[in-house]
Amino acid sequence: MAKTIFLFSLLCIFIAINSFSQDSVYNKLSLHSNYRFGFIIPHRTSMVYLIESHVKAWNITINYKTNGAKEWQTIYRNPELGIGYYHANLGNSTYLGNSDAVYGFIDIPITTNKLIYLSYNIGVGVALLSKHFSTTENIYNFAIGSGANAYIDFGIKYNLQISKNLKLNNAIQYTHFSNGAWRKPNLGFNIPSILIGLNYNFIKSNKYNSNNISEIKNNFKSNYEYEIGIATGVRENAPPNGEKFYPISLIMQADKKITIKRKIGAGIDIYYDKSLKDRIIADSISFKQIYNLRSGMHISHDLCFNNVSITMQAGMYFFTKAKDDGLIYSKIGLRAKFYKNFTALVLLKTHFVKADVIEWGIGYRLSKIH
Repeated sequence: MAKTIFLFSLLCIFIAINSFSQDSVYNKLSLHSNYRFGFIIPHRTSMVYLIESHVKAWNITINYKTNGAKEWQTIYRNPELGIGYYHANLGNSTYLGNSDAVYGFIDIPITTNKLIYLSYNIGVGVALLSKHFSTTENIYNFAIGSGANAYIDFGIKYNLQISKNLKLNNAIQYTHFSNGAWRKPNLGFNIPSILIGLNYNFIKSNKYNSNNISEIKNNFKSNYEYEIGIATGVRENAPPNGEKFYPISLIMQADKKITIKRKIGAGIDIYYDKSLKDRIIADSISFKQIYNLRSGMHISHDLCFNNVSITMQAGMYFFTKAKDDGLIYSKIGLRAKFYKNFTALVLLKTHFVKADVIEWGIGYRLSKIH
């Protein structure tokens, strides 16, 4: 099962990269090799006893630099897109083991100085952990209960030009592993680290031309988007190896694109989740079938990259009987237009820092120019 998810996520990463840009994958190719040194944040007291040493990791990436052929590329100063491989020990070889991850990413320039190149990067993928909780083989790893996990990585980096084709990479990165509660336990790992490495450019990068930005901004027309979607995921209630549940959500969303980079919106979420029953009964509440439903309203902000956007949402339930989650929920993930008006959704839903479910869905979107 874990290997199937790993291979499927590889395919999703390539599709996402293709959605970001229609340029040839060989355009402005470069190779990056990096070493990372960091530590796991013990955000639960119980995790302190698991951590024996620092996290030592390395990663390699293949990057290609966009050439400004699309308006969004110019606005983002010709960012780099690519795919990477990450390997790390997790500070305890006996119970935590190692992590191997593949991910897609975008690296966005902050400055375009020829000698010093400052940027921020966002990466998403899937990680396989060699050790995870098992009732028979590894009862002491109470941080993560699955081999396959979501990999989220972001940071700030600068490149120092050494020669015509060679640059020195330095960065501060933050890496997160979580399975979205599809298998308990799911405390997750949060790993800040410093990075150093080398970047070799096979082709000289395009020079960034800022002359078109004013024209792009002047020609921008605000538009409204209306979307309806349906999503599902897998979650498990405690204790580990319990029954699997498949919550379904109906999502209705309205957005206004305020710049070529951003859109803001609001929406309604309706959930049907049979995993709520046990949690409601545990609170000594007499259960009724309608309590499998809960509904909420959210506001959202999307950072837009062509047909793909990174969405961040904050919501509040106006109907729920599950008291342990509270009234506030949030989502972070990707929304991508992939065929005409159809969209794909991947969203991590949480209650503060507690993961609830990873939602995979499809939607239909209509746009109206303002």
